[in-house]
Amino acid sequence: MWAVMQLLGVGRSACPLVSQASRSFSLGCRNLARNFVPQPKNNDRWIEKRALFGVYDNIGILGDFKAHPKHLIIGPSWLRGWKGNELQRCIRKKMMVGSRMFYEDRHNLDKRIRYLYKRFNRYGKHR
Repeated sequence: MWAVMQLLGVGRSACPLVSQASRSFSLGCRNLARNFVPQPKNNDRWIEKRALFGVYDNIGILGDFKAHPKHLIIGPSWLRGWKGNELQRCIRKKMMVGSRMFYEDRHNLDKRIRYLYKRFNRYGKHR
Protein backbone atom coordinates (compact mmCIF):
# COMPACT_ATOMS: atom_id res chain seq x y z
CA MET A 1 0.00 0.00 0.00
CA TRP A 2 2.81 2.36 0.91
CA ALA A 3 4.58 1.60 -2.34
CA VAL A 4 1.46 2.33 -4.38
CA MET A 5 1.03 5.65 -2.60
CA GLN A 6 4.65 6.56 -3.29
CA LEU A 7 4.24 5.74 -6.99
CA LEU A 8 1.11 7.89 -7.22
CA GLY A 9 2.82 10.72 -5.37
CA VAL A 10 0.27 10.82 -2.58
CA GLY A 11 1.66 11.81 0.80
CA ARG A 12 0.52 10.65 4.24
CA SER A 13 -1.25 13.91 5.00
CA ALA A 14 -3.86 13.25 2.30
CA CYS A 15 -5.01 10.05 3.94
CA PRO A 16 -4.43 9.97 7.73
CA LEU A 17 -6.24 6.65 8.29
CA VAL A 18 -3.83 4.57 6.23
CA SER A 19 -0.70 3.80 8.16
CA GLN A 20 2.65 2.60 6.97
CA ALA A 21 2.59 -0.32 9.44
CA SER A 22 1.33 -3.76 8.50
CA ARG A 23 -2.06 -3.11 6.88
CA SER A 24 -2.54 -4.80 3.54
CA PHE A 25 -5.97 -3.29 2.94
CA SER A 26 -7.32 0.22 2.54
CA LEU A 27 -9.53 1.86 5.12
CA GLY A 28 -10.45 4.57 2.67
CA CYS A 29 -10.25 8.32 3.07
CA ARG A 30 -13.80 9.35 2.32
CA ASN A 31 -15.88 11.49 4.59
CA LEU A 32 -17.81 9.10 6.87
CA ALA A 33 -20.00 11.81 8.42
CA ARG A 34 -22.26 12.18 5.39
CA ASN A 35 -23.44 8.55 5.64
CA PHE A 36 -24.62 8.96 9.24
CA VAL A 37 -26.87 12.00 8.91
CA PRO A 38 -30.36 10.85 9.98
CA GLN A 39 -33.18 11.26 7.52
CA PRO A 40 -35.97 13.63 8.64
CA LYS A 41 -38.96 11.83 10.11
CA ASN A 42 -42.41 12.27 8.64
CA ASN A 43 -44.68 12.64 11.65
CA ASP A 44 -48.43 12.37 11.34
CA ARG A 45 -49.69 15.49 13.12
CA TRP A 46 -53.27 14.28 13.33
CA ILE A 47 -52.97 11.00 15.21
CA GLU A 48 -55.22 10.85 18.27
CA LYS A 49 -52.46 11.41 20.81
CA ARG A 50 -51.26 14.62 19.17
CA ALA A 51 -54.70 15.87 18.19
CA LEU A 52 -56.04 15.62 21.75
CA PHE A 53 -52.90 16.90 23.50
CA GLY A 54 -53.87 19.54 26.09
CA VAL A 55 -57.59 19.17 25.43
CA TYR A 56 -58.46 19.48 29.15
CA ASP A 57 -56.04 22.30 29.96
CA ASN A 58 -58.69 25.02 29.84
CA ILE A 59 -61.49 23.09 31.54
CA GLY A 60 -61.50 25.56 34.44
CA ILE A 61 -61.59 28.64 32.25
CA LEU A 62 -64.19 27.35 29.81
CA GLY A 63 -66.20 25.27 32.27
CA ASP A 64 -66.52 27.89 35.03
CA PHE A 65 -64.29 25.78 37.34
CA LYS A 66 -67.05 23.23 37.96
CA ALA A 67 -65.12 20.19 36.72
CA HIS A 68 -61.57 19.20 37.56
CA PRO A 69 -59.50 17.31 34.95
CA LYS A 70 -58.92 14.46 37.44
CA HIS A 71 -62.66 13.73 37.35
CA LEU A 72 -62.50 13.28 33.59
CA ILE A 73 -59.80 10.60 33.78
CA ILE A 74 -61.11 7.16 32.89
CA GLY A 75 -59.51 4.45 34.97
CA PRO A 76 -59.81 2.43 38.17
CA SER A 77 -61.43 4.28 41.05
CA TRP A 78 -58.42 3.81 43.35
CA LEU A 79 -56.12 5.57 40.84
CA ARG A 80 -58.14 8.61 39.78
CA GLY A 81 -56.34 11.80 40.68
CA TRP A 82 -53.90 10.02 43.00
CA LYS A 83 -50.11 9.65 42.97
CA GLY A 84 -47.81 7.28 44.86
CA ASN A 85 -45.47 4.30 44.67
CA GLU A 86 -46.45 0.67 44.06
CA LEU A 87 -46.80 -0.26 47.73
CA GLN A 88 -49.10 2.68 48.39
CA ARG A 89 -51.08 1.84 45.26
CA CYS A 90 -51.58 -1.78 46.34
CA ILE A 91 -52.61 -0.78 49.87
CA ARG A 92 -55.07 1.75 48.45
CA LYS A 93 -56.54 -0.88 46.10
CA LYS A 94 -56.93 -3.33 48.97
CA MET A 95 -58.72 -0.73 51.09
CA MET A 96 -61.09 0.35 48.32
CA VAL A 97 -62.00 -2.87 46.48
CA GLY A 98 -60.42 -5.64 48.55
CA SER A 99 -63.74 -6.90 49.92
CA ARG A 100 -65.12 -7.35 46.38
CA MET A 101 -62.08 -9.13 44.91
CA PHE A 102 -61.87 -12.82 44.06
CA TYR A 103 -60.00 -14.98 46.55
CA GLU A 104 -56.99 -15.66 44.31
CA ASP A 105 -56.63 -12.00 43.24
CA ARG A 106 -56.82 -10.83 46.87
CA HIS A 107 -54.26 -13.46 47.89
CA ASN A 108 -51.85 -12.32 45.12
CA LEU A 109 -52.36 -8.69 46.17
CA ASP A 110 -51.58 -9.55 49.80
CA LYS A 111 -48.43 -11.38 48.72
CA ARG A 112 -47.34 -8.37 46.67
CA ILE A 113 -47.95 -6.02 49.60
CA ARG A 114 -45.89 -8.25 51.93
CA TYR A 115 -43.02 -8.39 49.42
CA LEU A 116 -43.03 -4.65 48.75
CA TYR A 117 -43.23 -3.86 52.48
CA LYS A 118 -40.11 -5.94 53.13
CA ARG A 119 -38.33 -4.46 50.14
CA PHE A 120 -39.08 -0.84 51.04
CA ASN A 121 -37.97 -1.45 54.62
CA ARG A 122 -34.69 -2.99 53.48
CA TYR A 123 -33.78 -0.86 50.47
CA GLY A 124 -35.86 2.29 50.74
CA LYS A 125 -34.55 5.84 50.44
CA HIS A 126 -34.87 6.36 54.17
CA ARG A 127 -32.10 3.83 54.86
